Amino acid sequence: MVTRIPENLVTEIREKTDIVDIISPYVQLKKQGRNLFGLCPFHDERTGSFSVNEDKQIYHCFSCGRGGNVFSFIMEIEQISFPQAVAKVSERSGISLDARYTERVIPQVDPKVRVLRELYVDAMRLYHHLLMNTTAGEDALAYLQARGLDDPTLNTYMLGYAPENDVLLNYFKNKAVDHQLLRESELFIEWSDGSLHDRFVNRILFPIRDHAGHTIAFSGRLIEQTSPDEPKYMNSPESLLFNKSKEVFNLDLAKEAIRQTKQVILFEGFMDVIAAFQAGVRQGVASMGTALTREQVQQLQRVAEQIVIAYDADQAGQAATKRAIQVVQQYSNLTVNIVHIPDQLDPDEYLRMHDVQAFQNVLAHHIEDPVSFQMRYLRTNRELTNQTEIFAYVGDVLHILAKITEPVVRDTYLRQLAAEFDISLSALNDQLTPLLSSSEAGSTSANPKRAQRSAAFNRNDGNGNAQEITVQSANPLAGTLGRRQKAELMVLAWILRDQNAWLRVTNDPNFKFIDVPYATLFMLADVYQQEKQVSVPLSLPALMDFVQKPALIQILGTISALPADLFTDLSQLEDYMHVIMQDEPLMIKINQLRQELAQAKKMHNEPLVMQLSVALIAALREQQVFKN
Repeated sequence: MVTRIPENLVTEIREKTDIVDIISPYVQLKKQGRNLFGLCPFHDERTGSFSVNEDKQIYHCFSCGRGGNVFSFIMEIEQISFPQAVAKVSERSGISLDARYTERVIPQVDPKVRVLRELYVDAMRLYHHLLMNTTAGEDALAYLQARGLDDPTLNTYMLGYAPENDVLLNYFKNKAVDHQLLRESELFIEWSDGSLHDRFVNRILFPIRDHAGHTIAFSGRLIEQTSPDEPKYMNSPESLLFNKSKEVFNLDLAKEAIRQTKQVILFEGFMDVIAAFQAGVRQGVASMGTALTREQVQQLQRVAEQIVIAYDADQAGQAATKRAIQVVQQYSNLTVNIVHIPDQLDPDEYLRMHDVQAFQNVLAHHIEDPVSFQMRYLRTNRELTNQTEIFAYVGDVLHILAKITEPVVRDTYLRQLAAEFDISLSALNDQLTPLLSSSEAGSTSANPKRAQRSAAFNRNDGNGNAQEITVQSANPLAGTLGRRQKAELMVLAWILRDQNAWLRVTNDPNFKFIDVPYATLFMLADVYQQEKQVSVPLSLPALMDFVQKPALIQILGTISALPADLFTDLSQLEDYMHVIMQDEPLMIKINQLRQELAQAKKMHNEPLVMQLSVALIAALREQQVFKN
């Protein structure tokens, strides 16, 4: 029987524990002023709003509002009770706690999730046994060994083999596993007659685990591709456990090395990751066979400061590298570098042809920054002995250089370009100058009359008519805003200017800012009013002094530049709130349903097609109601 932990003992453990030591394994913290900041582990964000105060030994997220002390952090991050959290903190801090005060840690997991996880573990163990210990798996095992993988690595990753004849289905039938559970697991394909059959047949299987190490899906690879129509790789479909856009292969094994080195290496394929891991490069991960996603990048930013992209050297791999750079730069603050593998080899091939030291040397020294990569990528399929091609190439490079904000860096590349093609530096600068002006103005339009328009979107004027709202500002930040962000900018501007707007927003329990900067400014404005005992309208210069953070001051600068005639009709506020709370979320839902419906049609899953079609029609009707 567990005994209640005395209050004085709880206090002693808390006072002898540094909250930074407990939070650091979960959040990469950086000192900023008196506090430490990082990305909140409880929600997705790009800009760190998670603050830890060492003096007070508390944490607080300025975005989602979570906060507390060392015990509440462990309770929430690991989903355990208060006594369990006290026991964990005492253990991690090296403080002895009598066994009568501890209790077994049982995460609060949905029962269906728990059962499905157990099913996947059983499937993984069976497939691994078939690979390592049976005649059926001999060819697959020989293939993997020929690729250089040893038994410890095969065991670490629990690689497996799926033979024919519904081996997995029969295995679970012998264990009397519920038929409906098997249907929901996505381990099987249901034929038109209602019978189930193994999804993976004659494939080497790579178990896919979530960040906590739970097996949630498989990726199956053909040993030999006999038909061009047969995909080399086949992943589990999305399920209650698996969302491919959110998962990162090998993050569970790599995250400790990533935290230590502050670096993550993004490979293109599972074999690259595994071969690198065997070679001692432990911070490698891969996306799930699809283009890198915002969610995956944000996961990596929680544990790393730098991302090194080590995709294949072929044309497809280089094109994927270009896309990955764009996603990383758009959705994170990670420093990006690119590995240039010699001899047009992919990482796995290079490892098999060279020793480990040579591979590590490539990772350390064959590095490009994004600009160097793009300049090299632009050379693809270009004949640069041809004057016309040279002019086209130079023009493309200048568009890239115009986006560089550091003058010294931009000038360095410009001089390289001038020297290579024997072009005068002054001529290049003359051609670059208008591009710089366009870039600084945040223009996204080729129309010169709209060069200073940095944000615009449609709203309803109250009579059913679409009316374009344009934010006039020289601030380049506004040029990158999406529709919802523009609405959030306008709501924030309204509530800082108008007391009635402030009351309208704060009295709506359903309203919240989605993007971190606006939510943070909203919270800081509230704190500012209380501390200074002032009310709306707030002095923006004074608020800037209070905020201090450059990125937030930049937003306040945009707001201060907005023309007064945008704030004459308070009813407009409802339109902006509608975009944030209803319009955009519904649009996201509709797009998601359309994607799922297209996938279901490809899989010829008629029941799911019918279900998704009904849901899509309902969402479209809801959208039409809003429009009317």
